[in-house]
Amino acid sequence: MNLRIENSELYVDNLRLCFAEAGNGRQNLQPGRYEVVTQYSPHHGKILPDAVGLGWLGPFSECDVILGGVRGRAGVIPSQHAFGLLLAKLEDCEDRGVSVTLEVQK
Repeated sequence: MNLRIENSELYVDNLRLCFAEAGNGRQNLQPGRYEVVTQYSPHHGKILPDAVGLGWLGPFSECDVILGGVRGRAGVIPSQHAFGLLLAKLEDCEDRGVSVTLEVQK
């Protein structure tokens, strides 16, 4: 499965899923390609997607990439629904042995 963040939007196999912006005090996301796996985050207390080398993706402002359904005045508003959709897709890929890559574009 291919994930892509372009213009603050997350695409899954070229279909838009949600908004995605830098979080955790970051100003922007480092462009590049990252392997994505799900694993338990002790800091967040739950299973989250981890873009290896980039950081956690999730519905919290403390995540390195915030997933949201709408954009507010201060940026993306975190969305548990968008996070749940992505997590379900990732877990399905892991169950089937399909690798997942995230490409962050400028």
